[in-house]
Amino acid sequence: MDISLFRSIAGQYDTLRFTRSVDMMNVISQQIEDQVLQHRLAVDFYAGFQRFSNFPEQMRRYSRLGSVCRRVYVFGIPDCEPPSIQGVEFIELNPTSALAQEWFLFVDTPDFWATLVAQETDVQPSTGGRSYDGLWSYDETVIDRIALLMSQVMESLYRPVQERRYSQQYMHIAEINSRMLGMIEQTDRVSQRRWQQLRTIHSIAEMSSNSPSKLLQSAALILQSVFGATGVAISFKLDDQYYTVPVLAGEANGKGRKISLGKGVSGHAICQGRLVQIRDTNQRSEVDVLMPTAKSLIAAPISCRQISGAISVGAPESNHWDDEDAKTLLAIANVISVQFEQVLIKTANKSNGRRSSNGVVSGEITSAMGV
Repeated sequence: MDISLFRSIAGQYDTLRFTRSVDMMNVISQQIEDQVLQHRLAVDFYAGFQRFSNFPEQMRRYSRLGSVCRRVYVFGIPDCEPPSIQGVEFIELNPTSALAQEWFLFVDTPDFWATLVAQETDVQPSTGGRSYDGLWSYDETVIDRIALLMSQVMESLYRPVQERRYSQQYMHIAEINSRMLGMIEQTDRVSQRRWQQLRTIHSIAEMSSNSPSKLLQSAALILQSVFGATGVAISFKLDDQYYTVPVLAGEANGKGRKISLGKGVSGHAICQGRLVQIRDTNQRSEVDVLMPTAKSLIAAPISCRQISGAISVGAPESNHWDDEDAKTLLAIANVISVQFEQVLIKTANKSNGRRSSNGVVSGEITSAMGV
């Protein structure tokens, strides 16, 4: 069976995709590797090199990984004899196999989970050289999908992670983001806008251990002050017809109102469970119900168990938000979803299966949702 990690997830998680140069792919790969090395994580580490001849320049780094990890698996076409390194196993790929065309890294444990999956493209970056189409993600659904596919590649029993320790994952993400910010400040390789995007994610990730209500309030303020949104709205579904808005910041209104799910980008994101982006409201027949002065809008879904919501941002000029901004907001929505999921798990364990009047929603989350 010829399995492609990239093709199996690229279409389903299109909003997470990017196109990057080889230099940036190396930076992302090294961030994941460095996190494993610095914390001496005894993980199963999977890496696709396309060809074994690409491996020698990484031999010192992977020798260290081999001494730290439970096992390191390196995949590639056997175009040369690989070195013998303790803890590192080389998996030969057929030149015609899909995996031989892909650059990937994968780690999946209760304390840290991350993946980079990419395929070389024909598009040449402005700086020259090769470029890759792929995704870099900490999303659990992406990780679980890759884990299943990897078990098929390895012809082993699929053993999903049963319980994830989110506080540890937040710490790892915050450290990686901090290193990335340091690199950006030192090298000035990316625009000021990209710095704002990463700074926003980093700031909100640092707040993720707070209570749900404090996390929502902090996220709204950070999106306004750091991300540059003139209006921010965080909404939650009440029933099959309405949603409510417990948190607003800047030029947004409607706090505490019951609003039809058919109205506004927030309602559409909740109903569709996907990212909604409006580049120019002048081309639409109606203004947004929560941010009527906004000309450019993004809404990202918040989803966990029986909770559905959305976080939306607005700007006063058309075409203000780009695709990277949209991905940033989606990453923030995922942070909030994970935090809510963690609270729900704790509540369910404490109640021993007893349900509140609002299903599995704890009082803390119910208060944060404004219901």
